[in-house]
Amino acid sequence: MFARSYISVFFLLLLLTGVSIIQAQTPTEDTLRAALRYKPKPYIDFGGRNSFVQNSRADIWGIKFGMSFHKRVRVGLGYNFMSSDLTAPLSVTEAGGATQTIQQHMKMRYGAAYFEYVYFKNKHWEFSIPLQLGAGASKYMYTIANQEFNRDRELILLYEPMVQTSYYIFPWLGLEADAGIRLMIKGNSEIGKNFNGPMYAFGVFISWDALYKTLFPNTALAKKL
Repeated sequence: MFARSYISVFFLLLLLTGVSIIQAQTPTEDTLRAALRYKPKPYIDFGGRNSFVQNSRADIWGIKFGMSFHKRVRVGLGYNFMSSDLTAPLSVTEAGGATQTIQQHMKMRYGAAYFEYVYFKNKHWEFSIPLQLGAGASKYMYTIANQEFNRDRELILLYEPMVQTSYYIFPWLGLEADAGIRLMIKGNSEIGKNFNGPMYAFGVFISWDALYKTLFPNTALAKKL
């Protein structure tokens, strides 16, 4: 529990520090208008991030589809789900009247509208502010006699601000580090777990549109990307 609290404080401070540093780079109406004058290009991104539910690590995976304006503004929709297997005991009564304790599995899925502003970019470095506003559901799922049951399902609403740093080794391959926080606008009162907490990710990333243009530079799709 102490380790989780320490990590939470560390990443919250990191997020607040990043926000304070880039405050002067907050997009203005003029900078957004300038970016939106460019013809939008398709944008897709897939990746995971680490987070916590209560005191347990919870990995979140997501995919985004949208449009990129001059590689400065990205907007679109995404789908996210919790991949970690978090469990809780549940007492159930069998047909014969006997009671047994089984494990129920926590599930969380949500769609999101996202906005990302790239406030600095050169040949190798990119710094951006990704934001997500999501809606979905969380629940418990359990199995009895090979039959699945759901319980405690409720609507959830959440907001995820982050800061992101990317270093491009090649136009299609690089290193990335993200830090942010998940804030529950509406949580699941039935589950009763704290879904608020830090989010972070670091590792290698692939820019799929840049990879496609590198492999197939003369195709019609490559010219649109």
